[in-house]
Formats: sequence, C-alpha cells, structure tokens
Amino acid sequence: MSINDGQLPGPGALLDGRYRLDAVIARGGMSIVHLATDERLDRHVAVKLLDPTLAGDRAFVDRFTLEARSAARLSDPGIVQVFDQGVEGDFAFLVMELVPGGTLRELLDERGPMPPYAAAAVLRPLLGALREAHEAGLVHRDIKPENVLISTTGAVKLADFGLVRAVAESRATSRSVVMGTAAYLSPEQISGADTDARSDLYSLGVLAYEMLTGEPPFSGDNSIAVAYRRLETDVPAPSEQSDTVAEDLDHLILRATRRSREDRYADAGEMLDDLDRAAAIGRFPPYVVPAPRRSSWARARANAARSAPDGESEFDAADRESGEALTSGDGPVPTRVQTRADLAPAPLPRGAAGSHAGSEVEPVPDRTPVRPRRRLGLLWLIVVLAAAIALAVAGWWLGSGRFVTVPSVQGMSVGQATEAVGAVGLTAAIRDAFSNDVPRSGLVGTDPDAGSRVPRGDTVAVLVSVGRPVVPEVGAGRDVETVSRLLRDSSLEPVRGGAEYSDSVPVGQVISLDPRSGTTVDVGTRVSMVTSSGPAPVTVPDVAGLEEEQARRALEGVGLTVSGVTRVYDGEVDGGLAVGTDPDSGADVARGDGVTLLVSNALTVPDVRDVPVDEATDVLTRAGFTLVREAPVTDRQVSDGRVVRTDPPAGRRVDPASPVLRIVPSNAVTVPVVLGARASDAQRTLQDAGLTSTIDAGTASGIVYGQTPLPGRVVARGSQVELDALG
Repeated sequence: MSINDGQLPGPGALLDGRYRLDAVIARGGMSIVHLATDERLDRHVAVKLLDPTLAGDRAFVDRFTLEARSAARLSDPGIVQVFDQGVEGDFAFLVMELVPGGTLRELLDERGPMPPYAAAAVLRPLLGALREAHEAGLVHRDIKPENVLISTTGAVKLADFGLVRAVAESRATSRSVVMGTAAYLSPEQISGADTDARSDLYSLGVLAYEMLTGEPPFSGDNSIAVAYRRLETDVPAPSEQSDTVAEDLDHLILRATRRSREDRYADAGEMLDDLDRAAAIGRFPPYVVPAPRRSSWARARANAARSAPDGESEFDAADRESGEALTSGDGPVPTRVQTRADLAPAPLPRGAAGSHAGSEVEPVPDRTPVRPRRRLGLLWLIVVLAAAIALAVAGWWLGSGRFVTVPSVQGMSVGQATEAVGAVGLTAAIRDAFSNDVPRSGLVGTDPDAGSRVPRGDTVAVLVSVGRPVVPEVGAGRDVETVSRLLRDSSLEPVRGGAEYSDSVPVGQVISLDPRSGTTVDVGTRVSMVTSSGPAPVTVPDVAGLEEEQARRALEGVGLTVSGVTRVYDGEVDGGLAVGTDPDSGADVARGDGVTLLVSNALTVPDVRDVPVDEATDVLTRAGFTLVREAPVTDRQVSDGRVVRTDPPAGRRVDPASPVLRIVPSNAVTVPVVLGARASDAQRTLQDAGLTSTIDAGTASGIVYGQTPLPGRVVARGSQVELDALG
C-alpha cells in the first residue's frame, strides 16, 4: 500500500518502499508514532510521522535532514537511536529504535514522586547521553518527561534529539520565538538568547526536581506565566517539598538550575560526577527503573491482542524481539570452569586394587636343596637393580631432568622465537612489552629470560614490543591504588605527588598525572599522582547591611548554605537587614558548610511629630512599641492634641526586648481675635478654643475693646484671657 499526497498514512502503508506501518503507539501535538516493520532488515522499528505542514517547508526539511544525520551518529545507550529519515508525500518521517515500554511522564503519573535512588537511576543514563551529544555539538532543547523513554527491560533513553531545533528554525520569524515545553525551559530559551549544553542541564535539573517532589518547581495560570517566572526566580531546593531529599541532591539540582549559565555545571560529565558522589554518600542501592504499566504502549498492545487471530500481535513479537536482543550476543556466554575434582581419576571398585593373594608352593625334594636358594637370590638382585634404576631416574628427574633451559631468541622474528621455545618442550605465549629501543612489533625477548631453568611444559612469554609507554588516561574519581596499578601495567613507576583543590574529585583520589596523560615516556619513568584535597575553602562574604534575601543569595552564591537565621539587636542596623554571619565574614570554611545569618530585629522609631496623638499611638503600637504618654508641653510649632516629640527621638533604633517609647503631646492654643465682639460672644469663642475668660471692665453685653493676652499669642490650653468691654 503506497501513500497518496494529502492522505494520512495508516496501518499497512509503506514508507520509502521499506517501512510498513503496523499500528499507532502514541499521538502528540506535532507527531504520530507508529510501530512499524523494516521489511529490508526484517526488524521492528518506531516511525514518527510529523505534522503535514512541516514537509512543505524547505527550511524545515533541510534542517531536519541535517539534525537527523547528526543524531544518527550518537551511539550512547541512553539515546534512542536514529536509523533513517525522509519525506514522502505530505509527511516527513523519522525512523528510530523501538523502545517497548513507556515514558517517564506516564511513570510519574502512575506512581508519583520517586525516592532519591530511583531518580538517580533515571538521571545517570540521561547524563551519559547528554555528555556524548554535547561533545558532538548537539543540544536537545526540549528535555521533559515525555521525551524520556523507559523500556520493559529497564533501559532509560532520551528521544527526539535535533527535532526541536529543526522545527524552531523553520518556524522562527524573530529571536522572540520560544520552542520547547514551558515547565522545563531555561531562562535563556525564554529570553530568546542562544542556547548551549548548559541549557539542557537546566531542563534536566527541573526534571530531577519533579521526579523527587512530584511536580515542577514553577506553576502559573498559563504556560507563558510559568515560563517567565524563572527569569526572576531561582528554582527552590527540592528538600523544601520532600524531606527524603538529602543536601547533596539539593546542591546538584540548585547548581544545575542557576539562572546564570556561568553558575551552572560546565558540562554533563561534571554533573554526573556530582550525582555519583551523592549516590555514594547516600548509599543508593542498585535499581532498575520499571516501565509504566498503563502506558500508551501497553494500551496499544492490549488493543492489538484482542484482534490478533492467533493470540500474538506485532506488539508481542516486538517485545519478544527486544528481550532476545538483550540476551543474544550482548553479554558473555556462561562457561563451566574445570576443577581439580573434574580431573581426579575415578576411584577403583572395592576389591579391584590390582594386588593378588599368595599361592601355595609344593615341597622341594631333599635332593635339590640349592635351586630354590639360587632363584631367591636372583629375584632379590632384580629387585635391588630395579630400585636403584628407579632412584637414579627419580633423582635425575627431581634434579635436572624435569627442567629445561629457556633458549636465546636474540635476532629472531616473533614466529621463529615461538618455534624455538616450543622446540625445547615449553609452551610459548605472545605478550606485549614496552621498550625504549625495540620498534613496535619487534622482538624484545622472553619472560623468563634466556638461560633460565624452568620446568618442562611451562609457559614462556615471547615479548613483542609495543614501543615506548604512554602515560594512561585517568578519569576523575580514580583511587590511588587503581591508578598505581594502571601505571605499573604500563611499565611506569607511580609516586605520590602533591595535592590540589577540586570541586568534583573526592578527597584523596587522583586528579591528574605528571607527566600528563597521553605523554610518551621511557620505560620506568616516575609518574607523579596529583591527588584531591577536596573543594577549596570558601571565604565567608561580608553581607552586613543587605536585605535578608540578598544576604542569603550572596552566601549561597559562593557555595555556602544558610543553616539558620538568628535575630539579634544592633543599634546601628535597621530591622530586617543583615548584621553579619557566624562564622564572621572573612573566615575560611569548607564549601557547602552551613553558616548562620544574623539579622537585625531593631525597631526604628518613626517620625510622628505634628501627627494627631491618637493616630500616632496607633502607628507606634502596630510597629511594636510600648507607649508611655508624658505631660503635654506648649510648643509654638505644634498644635494642641498633636505629637511634639518622642523619646527616643525619630530615627533612633530600639531593642525589641525593651520597646518602651515616651510620647510628648502638645497643649498649645493660639489666642483667637475677639476685639469688637460682644463680650458674651467673645467668651464663647474663647471657650471653644479651649481657653477661659474674665471681664475686667464693662458688662457681658458690652463691646470688647481690649484683650490680654493679645490675639495670635500661643498659650497652654485652659489659660485665661482678660477682656475689657464698653457698657
């Protein structure tokens, strides 16, 4: 069955005259995945049919072809292998390794958060896959649970390398286009900056957070809101959500998800080293990641089984094929080791020892008494001679007879030397040997040396030159004993060298060699092993005067953890600002150590001058002060009922352990103008102003022509004003 343009290919369709679509495994927003059969190689594969709109886009086809070829060169077992790609009709397709099982998303939905050892079992192969891909110049750009496949045999694999970039470059109209899944994008992907390997490590850190806690670190009303939150917000420590997460995994995830790329792991290998270190510290047990039971693969397989005429569907055959591939040829075939018991002779049957009973002897006539004695003497002579010969032979064998001399092979070819060794009754074995003088493949000599006496039949090594030794490569995390053995195997002499600080290599293990790895040297050269003394000490920074959160970030930024916050009183620092740390700033401590942050709890007296007393009382009480109202004073600048001053004054810091604040109100009243008013009206006006009055001259019905104090004077509430009135 061929494909017509515009028609959606279904089961039975043949792509490229080779790939027969058998059944749909899963559907996504941009593709459909089929179980298919490669009829040329007679094997099951997975075929991903991409959105029809992409096949007509020349930019996509070119980029898709380039990315597929690059991905096909990756061979790490943690990467879903790409076999082929093409475009037929209205559809672009990708042919990939079939991974029966399901996705990490399906496993998380089915089982919820993972324990740390299970999450580590998922992360380890993913980091190995990213290490190879990044070294090859490939960046994934869309790491998420849906792109992590878990096979029924427990293999963990990363899918869709290069696909996101191909789609993005074909659809991009500006640098503001963001491709990928919002929950896992790095800040630089959201802002439209260039991406690199560290972008993948950010996404993997978010994925690890979700595996441990059951949900991504950021949430929001929509995907755009979720994406843009990480431009201003750091990923929190997963231990804040799950108390099963140890500090080492917190550090791993927090470092991988730093907002600045420069603060993240430099590469996947460095992150993998930290993961292995956390696993060793946490004593993580070996763990095989289970495939989800309610996956798209399981549902498709169950549907196919119901319609299979003989009870076995293509899914069953693919599962069986996957299991056979795992056990046929990929590992050693068990062999039986022959023991001494196998070589021992079988015991003889009882009574079959080989000796015989003595027979009777007829009596000898008296006339022949000499013959028996002669025969007996002859018999003894034969026995003595046989014993002597046996002793001589044994002596020769035990002395020099069982030994042979290793022949000299000087000037011979390797083949001639092998024959010479065999000619004297020895077994020859070819063995590589390092040599400063003999060219590669030339004959160095024998081991044991020529002239040595060895038991007949022993094995003698014919030494073939492999040239001068090369200092071996040493990966991070090698113990001194293992590295010493590697060096001795290369005919080099290991010696202890100095120590250097290292963030990635555990204390006491080898960081590097001197001469460095890859250097060709003479046989017997002394090679110094430089070991790790652990991470370099961190100097506690000065955080005094910073806001609490700023101080916390400054400490974490140099590799320290804030183990606690202590509130202390400091008369020089406003409340909420950092006073210092314990240990003090400038102290050298180990990276990752806990530091106590000291934060001021001082109460700063607010400025309430000229504020109504009741309003000021409310403000100060809510600020934590205990108020004592003092006797009012007459202040020409502050009206009656308002605050003149506080003690301590505004701006002063107070210890919250003794937050007493004295408040001084004003009783100042300005004498109003009552001249020209009827005396009785003038008295009421003064009374309303809080003053008392007397009429020294005149009557209450008279007109006021004088007053003391004069109008505009400031006096204390309740003061008396004397009036003079006419009439």
